[in-house]
Amino acid sequence: MKKLTLLLAFALLAGACSLFTVGADTETSTTGTSTTTTTLASTTTVLAGLPVELTDCSNPAEGFDVLCDTYRLLEEHYVDPLDDQALAAGAARGMEEYEPETTGPVPSGQVACALPAEAFEETCTVFAQVETTTAAPVADLIEAAVQGMIQYGLEDPHTVYLSPAALVHVAENQSGEVSGIGALVRGEDQTSPDEANCSVLSDTCILVIVDTLPDSPAKAQGVLAGDGIVVVDGEDVNGLTVDEVVERVRGPKGTDVDLGLLRDGQIVDVTITRAAVIVPVVASEMIEPGIGYVALSQFTNNSADQVHEALQSLVADGADRIIFDLRNNPGGSLTASVRIASEFLSDGMVLRTESPTETQEYAVEPGGAVTDPNIEVVVLVNRGSASASELVSAVLQERGRATIIGEPTFGKNTVQQRFEVSNGGALNISIARWVTPEGQDSGTIGVQPDIEPEIPEGATTDVVLEFALEFLRS
Repeated sequence: MKKLTLLLAFALLAGACSLFTVGADTETSTTGTSTTTTTLASTTTVLAGLPVELTDCSNPAEGFDVLCDTYRLLEEHYVDPLDDQALAAGAARGMEEYEPETTGPVPSGQVACALPAEAFEETCTVFAQVETTTAAPVADLIEAAVQGMIQYGLEDPHTVYLSPAALVHVAENQSGEVSGIGALVRGEDQTSPDEANCSVLSDTCILVIVDTLPDSPAKAQGVLAGDGIVVVDGEDVNGLTVDEVVERVRGPKGTDVDLGLLRDGQIVDVTITRAAVIVPVVASEMIEPGIGYVALSQFTNNSADQVHEALQSLVADGADRIIFDLRNNPGGSLTASVRIASEFLSDGMVLRTESPTETQEYAVEPGGAVTDPNIEVVVLVNRGSASASELVSAVLQERGRATIIGEPTFGKNTVQQRFEVSNGGALNISIARWVTPEGQDSGTIGVQPDIEPEIPEGATTDVVLEFALEFLRS
């Protein structure tokens, strides 16, 4: 059986992820430009023993545009109130932890620093300290500040900064074809009982191979699910984000990448030649007469059409029972999730999103392939089913349209929107939370299955799928 788990070609969308949901539930992109967030006459003060010119974001110091953009966009769009002190401390920590790859001459005179808000004077102090000791490129140092501001100041794994290079990879993911090794990865917190998602790699946050694509370079070189990527081209990945490691592992087809894989406590070295990899999104088949199976790996821009075609074909071939497999699906496009939920519903509302400024409702779209209530539907989920997967599962469960079988889902109910920033990168910002028509919020405990089959330790077969088949046969 050609059953998909979460098939991405060394891709993250996101963040996750959450599970790779850097852009999960990501909608349209808009451009950010610097605007005044606080009024501050240009002044010069001494910070870290160095004269520092302080300005506001109406006329930011060179290289600080992206910091000003980030603060303004968060202030305008983030789903929860901001803590300026926490954001400033996070930006400072990001710079303190930054290890520059290149340096220039150490500044001997005055440097300039922009304050998005008054609390950021702490950030400017650290900027002066780091700049006078490392002589790091200002643009790189401010990128580190933006990363730290988001990672430590928000503590929201779904709001992320994408560098210009990472943004290119996201666009590749959305196109359905990438150049890489053909593996699915996620950051896993090894100290968490349920291996929760994490985004900055360390001794306890490991970038784990979840699966490899069929006929992929990774599979051909013996890469295994459960391997941890700890070294890329001779460099330890600790301190890098998931995005940054993905960027390093990807590259032009025909080129090599050397990986150090953590396997059973030992480092295994492999060299993999990159290739163009088509990312499968939907797999379907008639498992047996009357029972059709559709697996969706991610809610991409074109996934709704693929799901519609697969369901329509199965129904035309006589399927009166459908298994819809969303296990290990991290989510994706909100628009796609509404269309895919509408494949099973004839009317009503799919969900509503709630932000600090507005509530928006999303109605069922007409023309679904499986709206006949006589067609029985089962949805398979597990702890890797996140975001849009939870949305679809929750509304179908609430409407009594499907039986949910498997494990409680991941527990993500935020919606992200992508905003460009001045350096060519972007921010994926949590702008709203979604709830079902009756107000169900799956953000903490996830979607609870109607039936949770017991999976024996060491099981060699797909116990949940076998259970679903028996359920539909009865």
